[in-house]
Amino acid sequence: MKSKRVAGLLVSVLCTVFVCPALVQAVIVPLDDSGWAMVVSPSSEEVSVPIVDGITNDAVYIQLGKTFSSPPEDGFFRPIIIEFEKIFADATANIIIRDEYIVNNTGTEWIDFHMSLKVSVVNPQAGFNPNFIPDGGQLENVYYSWNYGYEGLPIKLNFVDTDGSGVYSSPPGDDVFWPGYMGGQIVIATNPDMQVAGRFGLKEVPSIPEPATAVLLGIGGALLTLTRRRGHASVDRNKRNLRS
Repeated sequence: MKSKRVAGLLVSVLCTVFVCPALVQAVIVPLDDSGWAMVVSPSSEEVSVPIVDGITNDAVYIQLGKTFSSPPEDGFFRPIIIEFEKIFADATANIIIRDEYIVNNTGTEWIDFHMSLKVSVVNPQAGFNPNFIPDGGQLENVYYSWNYGYEGLPIKLNFVDTDGSGVYSSPPGDDVFWPGYMGGQIVIATNPDMQVAGRFGLKEVPSIPEPATAVLLGIGGALLTLTRRRGHASVDRNKRNLRS
């Protein structure tokens, strides 16, 4: 995996130096034979060429690299948005981010980070599978929200720092954020009936909430996890009562 990551970063550097500055339109990169392509629009932020880690009957596994370089303006960072386009009718039902390498070169410490799916509110075609909780690393509180996606799945994945570790801007220090790495994958489930040429977006952005807001978000995430566990326990009790 490390060799693939290094190769991917090298491709990203070559793209940045030799190709990308000349592009004025979005770049469409097929994800091997998965039936999906990744669409990257020109931006001052950097996105590496995706690495396909494997394809099964129902999933394509990818690795991504991103670098945030723009400082916040009026308290907001510039997001990175990529799109996934279905290019074959028999595309895999799941897109799994097995590893993501995110570099903070913004000059500002991150105390939270968000991934959100840009889907149609009327007919959403994708959602995060909340059964997979990725490792937040320095942003250790991880929870899902906004259950407006495909089949009521959440469309927002939140990483919040609650112990003060943060993701520091380089140089020096801990400037790399690794959601999904060695601690759970990020699984995007899609509607198998989604039509060819259909697209949905993935928006990623850090933010700078006030400390009190971060604490509230942490409490909210903990309550959501507790509620989910209680819900599962209630379902199990009902099943036992039905059997008896």
